[in-house]
Amino acid sequence: MPTYTLNHLHHETRDVDSAVAFYQKVFGAASEPPFERGGATWVRVHLGDVAIMVTNRPCTDNALGRYQGLDHFGVMTDDFEATIAAIQKEGAHIWFGPTKLDTGMRIAFVSGPDNVKIELMEKV
Repeated sequence: MPTYTLNHLHHETRDVDSAVAFYQKVFGAASEPPFERGGATWVRVHLGDVAIMVTNRPCTDNALGRYQGLDHFGVMTDDFEATIAAIQKEGAHIWFGPTKLDTGMRIAFVSGPDNVKIELMEKV
C-alpha cells in the first residue's frame, strides 16, 4: 500500500498579495518569492509544516458556510491564547469559538481571505 503525506493546500484568490499578507500578519507565515505560470501569480506560503499555494487563477465566488467538499483546514497551535490574541489584534474575524470540546481540544474558527475557513486547535 502506498504512503501519503500532505503536500499543500491551494488557496484561489483574486488578490494574491492580500491573501499572502493575511497568513503572514495573522499567523507569522513565511512565503517564497512569487512566480508566474499560466497567466497567474503563484506564491507558496509556509504556516508551520503546512504549505499553502496562493494563486489568482480565474474563479467563482463561494459563500462562507457548511458545504460539501473540503470544508476547512485545521491548524494546531502550542499557544492558543497568543494565537487568538494575534488574530484579534490583526482584526481577523473569529466566527465560532473559542470553545472547549469534550474531546479535550480547544478550537476556534477564523474567516480567512476568500471565505477560507481555518480551524485553530489546541490539546488541553
